[in-house]
Amino acid sequence: MLLWLLLVGLLACPAIAQVTFTRGQKFQIILLGSPDTSKTPLPPTDAPVWDIDLFDSDTATIRALKSAGKIVICYFSAGTVEDWRDDVRQFPTADVGKVLPEWPNEKWIRTGSTAIRNIMQARIKLAADKGCDAIDPDNTGCIQNDNGLNLKNTDAIEYMRWMQGIAAGHNMKIGLKNSLDILDALTPIMDFAVNEQCAQLSECQAYDRFLATNKPVFHIEYPIPLNPSQANSTYCIGPGTAGMSTVLKNMNLDGFTIYCDGSQVETPTKGGTSPPRPSNPPKPTTVRPPNPPRPTTTRPPNPPLPTTIRPPNPPRPTTSRPPNPPIPSGGGCTAKHWDQCGGNDWKGCTVCESPYRCQGVSAPWYYQCL
Repeated sequence: MLLWLLLVGLLACPAIAQVTFTRGQKFQIILLGSPDTSKTPLPPTDAPVWDIDLFDSDTATIRALKSAGKIVICYFSAGTVEDWRDDVRQFPTADVGKVLPEWPNEKWIRTGSTAIRNIMQARIKLAADKGCDAIDPDNTGCIQNDNGLNLKNTDAIEYMRWMQGIAAGHNMKIGLKNSLDILDALTPIMDFAVNEQCAQLSECQAYDRFLATNKPVFHIEYPIPLNPSQANSTYCIGPGTAGMSTVLKNMNLDGFTIYCDGSQVETPTKGGTSPPRPSNPPKPTTVRPPNPPRPTTTRPPNPPLPTTIRPPNPPRPTTSRPPNPPIPSGGGCTAKHWDQCGGNDWKGCTVCESPYRCQGVSAPWYYQCL
């Protein structure tokens, strides 16, 4: 009788398959709407891991993906309140912080609040009830932002540990989204990581130790423009990207995806509400119009300089000095070289020794033997 009851119980409760995450697994992420599983085969057929929105994806979609052998990760924001979600009215005003600067429809929340944790516990249970294999709780790195709630790294670490325990209780796995400042502390209990834009921000090497544990890093970049040539760029081959599972996506995370081997896929989607917000959107590129040409100013030619004809300089007057007066002879004596030999009222020798002559230096006042 007991054996029969056990058999009935096993048939009534289908076993939950255990999933395994390993480094380098190919993945697809769609958060705008959900994959349209009525389109078969659903591309990319070779991606074993799918990250989809918890609220936009119904149970039938998740079951169809799992029937196709896919591991299903269910995304929700665990660190913000989004004003388009069905449970938005459950968030107490006292537990809501500042608006995210890039996304005016989201605000940070106090993750340690009992009311907030009750909401998140209900979301994790919803993921389990729908059949999700794992959860992707976003915006847990509010410490990196001005959240208005005075939250610290220790709060974020404790919050993630709490969610990991709740997920494990539902036989689901959990990943860490971005939040590099708490990555090392949580690596032992995280089953995978999801990162946006670590190549663009030159941060991918922060995952070296995480990848060394053989856990996958599902890496998303948002190149502009989005085309296959970007597969040869830093997004795929930059420092720290080796071993990552990289996809190149549009910012709205629709069904279009480019992989680092240059292949591209358009996954059919359906439904969906307002698109979720990536944590670190790229800054828009401002293209400035070319500078207008400067006006050309044509100056008239310089006028010729006037020619001034000067009259010839008048002849300088000629000053005729009177001839030197005769040197008076006197005394019969002889003056030596350099001696005075004449001049007004001179009474000394007036004859110079040979071969010098008495010459007027300042005639008629002074004569010298030269």
